[in-house]
Amino acid sequence: MLFVASGYGAGSRMIELKRSGNSVSAKELWYTNRAGLHHGNAIRLDDTLYFSSGNGPAPFTAVDVRTGRVLWQDRAFPKVTMVYAEEKLIVLDEDGNLALARVSPQGLQVISKAPLFESNAWTVPTLVGTKLYVRDRKSMAAVELGR
Repeated sequence: MLFVASGYGAGSRMIELKRSGNSVSAKELWYTNRAGLHHGNAIRLDDTLYFSSGNGPAPFTAVDVRTGRVLWQDRAFPKVTMVYAEEKLIVLDEDGNLALARVSPQGLQVISKAPLFESNAWTVPTLVGTKLYVRDRKSMAAVELGR
């Protein structure tokens, strides 16, 4: 399955790819204009996709992978980028706040949140071992997360 999404009203869609010999066929499983991805990334956990949906206000959104149904939206963060580790999301929002959260098809639980940067932080965090690399438009940092 291939998730394709864009902002500016384009929405998102799920495409099923099937290989047969040397050819590949594609079938659209669903389309919705209720969830678009302007910038950032999406993470799939089991049968749910998580991402910031929208161009202006971009609520954190959960979408059912099989149907495209929006399960919930939460405004705890402005636009986010994230990485998944040890059953939690490490979230960097566009305002430069670093957060730790749990997500499920039922909702979002913010565990902790702290300011880290003061400029637009749009780059997806990179986790190498226990070190998290993050940046905004003006600076970058390596944060030791420990165990």
